[in-house]
Amino acid sequence: MLLETLKSKAVEKGLLKSSEDVDLEGAYTLVRDMPYTRASSRDPETIIQEWRGTCSGKHYLLKQLFAELGYPSRLIACTTVAQIDPKDVRGKLRKLLQQSEGRFVDVHNYLILELPDGEMIVDATWPLATIGMGTVVNERFVLGEDQKIACDPIRTWVVPESGDSQEFKDEILKESFTPDELAHRDEFIRTLGKMTNSKFWQSLVWLERFLKGKAMK
Repeated sequence: MLLETLKSKAVEKGLLKSSEDVDLEGAYTLVRDMPYTRASSRDPETIIQEWRGTCSGKHYLLKQLFAELGYPSRLIACTTVAQIDPKDVRGKLRKLLQQSEGRFVDVHNYLILELPDGEMIVDATWPLATIGMGTVVNERFVLGEDQKIACDPIRTWVVPESGDSQEFKDEILKESFTPDELAHRDEFIRTLGKMTNSKFWQSLVWLERFLKGKAMK
């Protein structure tokens, strides 16, 4: 079972004690805080073993973990187009956004968790380590309380239970955006993953937040 595999890996990494069980909140937290970086495959087992993923891989995994805990969920895909001022980012990301005049396109994945008393939006895309980097980080997991979606959805689909979820997403990408936009998207995501996992950038963001906090006192 994936829950056992997740627990074993988390214990190995010192993130969980062997005596602890993984519940809904625990599964969410462990997956959310995996580094935002593409794994070699979006297969849930690979996401756990490589301990990394982006919105697709993280939510493919989380959907199965929730199911093992007895809670069904629906995988959602949505198109999004963001207009980002290049001046608001640093390094290679700035150059990439200058090339696209600030335009970034994507098909984002998140979940709708089905609970006995209703439903809730779950988005585990961005780890706590990226707070302050302009990402949408959902710090709390409260049953029945919708989380923020990590983008502004334009058009939304429920991903079919049958078939390949990644193929479904890839088809939407091809139908919605140009080859140049998709090439830019891939490079942007690779670069963003490297930056959000960089100790240098994390330290710089922490320092900026610390200085800002002191200035406000």
